[in-house]
Amino acid sequence: MDRNTLFSSPLVSPDELHRALTTPSKNLRIIPIAAGRQSALQSYESKHIPGSVFFNMDVARDTGSKYPLMLPPLKQFSDYMHELNIRPDDVLVIYDTFETGLYFSPRVAWACQHFGHKEVHILNNFTKYVQDGFPVSNGPLFLPEDPSTPVKDPETSSVNMKDVVSFEEMRDIIKKQGIEEKYQVIDARPADRFSGSYKGPDGPLPSGHMPQSINIPFSSILSPEKVILPPADLKALFTKAGVQEHVPAVLSCNSGTTATGIYWALRTCGMEMETKIYDGSWFEWVNKADEGMIVVD
Repeated sequence: MDRNTLFSSPLVSPDELHRALTTPSKNLRIIPIAAGRQSALQSYESKHIPGSVFFNMDVARDTGSKYPLMLPPLKQFSDYMHELNIRPDDVLVIYDTFETGLYFSPRVAWACQHFGHKEVHILNNFTKYVQDGFPVSNGPLFLPEDPSTPVKDPETSSVNMKDVVSFEEMRDIIKKQGIEEKYQVIDARPADRFSGSYKGPDGPLPSGHMPQSINIPFSSILSPEKVILPPADLKALFTKAGVQEHVPAVLSCNSGTTATGIYWALRTCGMEMETKIYDGSWFEWVNKADEGMIVVD
């Protein structure tokens, strides 16, 4: 099995993953990772891909931040990966627990890539994997065997600081929109939250959006079965929404989770523009943005 030809896309089908896991290799460790918050652990224990690790997003986050699921410091992330016996050169295939369909896996995959893991993919998706009759296991948290070579801490230089923006950077980008137009801002929240027309029960956040941003709801990149759409459909969706293929993009949502789904969808359909995630996203923006920097249509 050749690392360079193992998976040709960021997205991996159930059949591709099963064939890879059942093909012996002395050089590659393929680690399936079920992603979710603490509340998803019971679902993992009842049904998961054999050999899967459970990545608890409530552990691997910045616990000092008041905003949910912010990236943790490098050492915290590295220590957690040590606990899971995962090393930077493992091939990681991230998936959501059965009931979720597809939601958290893009975020965990993006975070692993941010912290220097070179080969990271997303299973599209576990529900389909189960429905297609591939093997499943149950039981408590599994850890892969200790690697035959020592796990090294990732170098600080391996962290991709260019793929994330802070509030201050995001504010500067918005203020310069229409003057320099160096970035396009894509918001993955539901359309009614984006427009300000949301009429449901009072939630934790007011609706509206950043000036001059494009709305591509996360749900629009998924089929009714919560499978990410084929590349041609994704490309048509982005083009129709006004995404410019050669203009750098900043991606945002409520908490930095579904924005990463847009990131992987862009990569899947061949849109390889420079892309950044606004990690604090709307949770942070509504608490810090200047007057006039929240738009209601």
